[in-house]
Amino acid sequence: MNSIPLPMIDQQVAPGVPLPAHEEDPYELVGMVIPGEEGQTEAMAQALLEEFILLGWGNKQLMTLFTSPLYLGTHRIYQEKGEAWVQALIDQTCAAWRIDR
Repeated sequence: MNSIPLPMIDQQVAPGVPLPAHEEDPYELVGMVIPGEEGQTEAMAQALLEEFILLGWGNKQLMTLFTSPLYLGTHRIYQEKGEAWVQALIDQTCAAWRIDR
């Protein structure tokens, strides 16, 4: 098995072998807001919809991606754009893939 050099920790690591824990790393999930250009939020929403539409999700499940506060990114879009906008995006995306919901 080949090792992979990881200069940031100054050691070689074998694929599939967990890295040793660092005492300074709390191993906590940290979310960040990354600034973007106009329209990127809408493009992200459409890309997520395409993925779940192609997995066979129905309209109610797709809307839950936006209405549930557990999905922070899409829920923010729902709060900013409203239910009618989200439903229109679902309809447009389904139509683009020729999928009836």
